[in-house]
Amino acid sequence: MSKLFSKIISIIFHPLILPSLGMFVFFNSGSYLDFLPFNAKKIILIIVFVSTFVLPLTFVPFFLFQNIIKSIQMETSKERLIPLAISSLMYFFSFYLLNRLGSPEIINRFILAGAVAILVLLILTFKWKISAHMVGIGGFTGALIAISFELQINLQYYIICAILFSGFIAYSRLQQKMHSPKQVYVGWFTGLLTTFLFITLFKNFI
Repeated sequence: MSKLFSKIISIIFHPLILPSLGMFVFFNSGSYLDFLPFNAKKIILIIVFVSTFVLPLTFVPFFLFQNIIKSIQMETSKERLIPLAISSLMYFFSFYLLNRLGSPEIINRFILAGAVAILVLLILTFKWKISAHMVGIGGFTGALIAISFELQINLQYYIICAILFSGFIAYSRLQQKMHSPKQVYVGWFTGLLTTFLFITLFKNFI
């Protein structure tokens, strides 16, 4: 039962779905983003969902066919390099489209912070296999904390939920023996610090 629970958690909270989940939080945050026109919200969500979730997934069959990866779990560091590079490019593409369409700057920073977090993960992966799931949820948590400061809004319930689910995801990765405890912890703090620092410190450069 615990193994089934672990697999379900890993699937539901796959790193690629977190940017779209972030849009849901933004549009229900009690900030000015709540009052964006419905069509604007829809366009932003479609761009984010397609470019950060759908498009990266469409490459998976190609990676399998070309033996770039042996399975969708991508168990070795070498298997993760090209998929991570493609995912990062898709995040930058999403940022480019949103920026051109005049999306709110805080959303653009959120997506760009995700791209940077993937780049950091990619660089680390050349030497060490840390948990991409934990980088993802850690980055999501860091982004929520940063945005709560930036917009002066109370996101404590979202942040608490993100931390709680971080624990579930960490448990699932350890239960499946995909990572060591150290790889899980380092992954979470890498994501957390990367997105928090990027969103708070680089706002004048975007």
